Amino acid sequence: MDETNAWALVPLPGQVTPASYLVGPLAKQYRLIVDILQRQRDVTLTGVGFDTLQDLIRDELPANEAADLLNELDLRSRMDQLVEWGTCSAWQDRAETQEDFLRNRHRYQLSEAGYQLNSAVHAIEAELGATSTAVLLAPITLRDRLQATVAALDEGDSASASREFAQVQTTLQAMSEAATGWQNALAVALGGSPTEEKVTRLLETILTYAEMWGAGVDAWSGPIAAQLPRLREVPEEHWRGMALTRLGTSASTALIVTAADEMRRDLDVLGAWFTGMNPQATRLRRQIRDAVAPVLKSHRALLAVGGTVSRKADLLRLADALESVDTDEDAWRLWCRATGLHSARHVTDLSPEISHGRRLSTWEADPVPVTRRLRTQGPRSTTGRALNVVDRRKARAEARRRAQWEQANLERAAASLAARSGTALSEWAALGDDEAAILLDLLSEARRYRPDNTVLEATSADGRWLLRLTSRKGSAVLHLPAGRLIVPDAIVEFIA
Repeated sequence: MDETNAWALVPLPGQVTPASYLVGPLAKQYRLIVDILQRQRDVTLTGVGFDTLQDLIRDELPANEAADLLNELDLRSRMDQLVEWGTCSAWQDRAETQEDFLRNRHRYQLSEAGYQLNSAVHAIEAELGATSTAVLLAPITLRDRLQATVAALDEGDSASASREFAQVQTTLQAMSEAATGWQNALAVALGGSPTEEKVTRLLETILTYAEMWGAGVDAWSGPIAAQLPRLREVPEEHWRGMALTRLGTSASTALIVTAADEMRRDLDVLGAWFTGMNPQATRLRRQIRDAVAPVLKSHRALLAVGGTVSRKADLLRLADALESVDTDEDAWRLWCRATGLHSARHVTDLSPEISHGRRLSTWEADPVPVTRRLRTQGPRSTTGRALNVVDRRKARAEARRRAQWEQANLERAAASLAARSGTALSEWAALGDDEAAILLDLLSEARRYRPDNTVLEATSADGRWLLRLTSRKGSAVLHLPAGRLIVPDAIVEFIA
């Protein structure tokens, strides 16, 4: 079986045919048609007739070229292709007169996929940097609506609880979209070489988060997290009652169960955002914090080249002026005035001008007195002394010995930790400096990415040591050279 067929059997997403109109040599024609259909969707829900669509396209084209462009467009073929791709849907009007049998009775409307794709394309091309200001109040809104939901459930009012939790869901969705937009802006601004546009976009993102939304998350994360345990204790019948309020008494049992599961999933999303050892809100704040240093470096890079101004226009004007003069002497004088690069001249301060004076031979000139200091130090000032190469052999040897000593300490510390493998952290004796350094690095790495697993693993940076933790009840006190550290108890397996 060839590679193509093997990939075809893999259960992964493939091509999105409704987006095919965005590429190819006829993309302008297809996009004009899709844009018109999208605008007409706000006016009519019964589609657009073929003749009406042709008139709308004619209105969008230049008046003096509309007829030729429409003939080249071949609208019928374009619409058939859009329907085949799934970008549009088509149907025929019922024929009521003889003329109806002769004309094109097709009506067209954007499919759901086509509408969503075209809206996304317009949003990308518009490059909407700032999100809605309503999302700035998302944290406090979540806190208030969650409290109202809990209060309504305590009173047995499923209708009010459903309405309040619906606001929680919409606010959470808006907050997630804003966070996704900020992360996308950070990724785009931090990629590649810095430009003024990237630095401005990155700075706006950081300031928007730090001054408004970030402060709200920091202030209201605790109150939001405090409401989640109470909502997780809500029985199944209460969630179904809230779903029944939304869907009505005619809804099927399967639909009610699906709606209840949807609300509980949003509750899990809230938990991922605001609870746990490494919630999403904290990760976003850390990403914003880590973007501060790159924006400062980008500012410095732009300032370093900010004074470099292109002189291309000035040089072109100078070249035209040089070509228009009559003689080479005039051209040379113009060049000197424009550039400041005049002919070299011998400039003296104390010596007289001898360019046109009497030439005096060295043998006839009066002797010049030479001081004793000049006679003794003159030759050395012109020749100089031989440079001495700095001897760094002792420093290199000392650095080599120290590196070997540190490596030996690490090996002894690793062997000591390996000897404690299979025991609980609560049973460990005091640790040395090197043992503590290795253990703390691996503990941090193990708890960073999988905080909810009962078995955690971490590998050292060089791949030589593996730490495996099996969680136990209770806590352990580790005695380190810098003090005591209290951590959750676990069975430790250290493989060197």
